[in-house]
Amino acid sequence: DSRIGFHVGAKAEYNITDNLYGSAALLFSQKGAKKEYGYAEAGYAETGKASCNPGYLQLPIHIGYRYKVGEKVSIFGETGPYFAYGICGKAKNEWTETYLGIADSGEVEGDFFDDGIGHYGAKRFDFGWGVKAGVEYAKFQVSLGYEYGFNKVKDIDVPYKGIKKPHISNFMVSVAYMF
Repeated sequence: DSRIGFHVGAKAEYNITDNLYGSAALLFSQKGAKKEYGYAEAGYAETGKASCNPGYLQLPIHIGYRYKVGEKVSIFGETGPYFAYGICGKAKNEWTETYLGIADSGEVEGDFFDDGIGHYGAKRFDFGWGVKAGVEYAKFQVSLGYEYGFNKVKDIDVPYKGIKKPHISNFMVSVAYMF
């Protein structure tokens, strides 16, 4: 399940033709997920909640097409790869387990990018593909976008809890002012 985050940064565009353009941006992008899970077998049961909120320095490089629909209004779409490096973020897992009628609970929290030293150790480098579509009015842009990461994130805790090497994906709503 997704978590709400944000992205902020600067974007540059280069017009190739009247309608075709290339763009590159440097962004700080906060991503994340949360999951409630449950597992049971003979004499044992476990439930819990896991969450993470990694932050990435990200470079999307897109090619786009802009179509004028009025004097100051255009619609646009763009697509292309992105490259990201994880610079911050936490991960947390809270659980309750019962074994032969005896209950126990616990919590572990740590750096999402613990480089394999601790409980999490997700990969810092991510790359993937993004798409974006929107409306431009004068110097303002409003857009919707989606990114899908090709890297698989390291398991958070153990795979049988239903958190099996997910890909980082990101749905975004953006507002931009073009200088």
